[in-house]
Amino acid sequence: MSAPRKQKRVKGKKAEERPKRTVKEKVLMPAGAPPSATVETRLDGRMMQRQARGYSLGEVSQAGLNFRSARRWGLLVDDRRRSALEGNVASLKKWSLGTKKTTEKKVAGEARRIEMAVEKEVRKVEKEVKKVEKEVVEKVEAPLKKRSKKRTTPPT
Repeated sequence: MSAPRKQKRVKGKKAEERPKRTVKEKVLMPAGAPPSATVETRLDGRMMQRQARGYSLGEVSQAGLNFRSARRWGLLVDDRRRSALEGNVASLKKWSLGTKKTTEKKVAGEARRIEMAVEKEVRKVEKEVKKVEKEVVEKVEAPLKKRSKKRTTPPT
């Protein structure tokens, strides 16, 4: 048997005084394989394009991506490259926009699903209200009809 653990003492601010951590939104990985980077090289006095080892940090930042998330998504990043080619930036933007579109579609689909569930519940409640109204009307009007029948009979 082991001895019970001692509670750690909190140094500095008390737990109530410390600011709460903010929850970051979870960013989904873009669909499909990441595009390959190209680099311009000089061969026999003319410029040609070949496949690069990875995107430069400038291209990643111009495309609006975070270095860590780009690496997490399997994007090859070459930190030695200094050039930022427009074609590479455009391909990264196109690839990363797939994430925003899919999340927007998921949010829109989720909202529609919630709306449908709410409408269904409203219809159920409306049916119940109509039943109760009908029962109340029957209970209230039945004695009134009996009274009116008694009054309408002529005295003999």
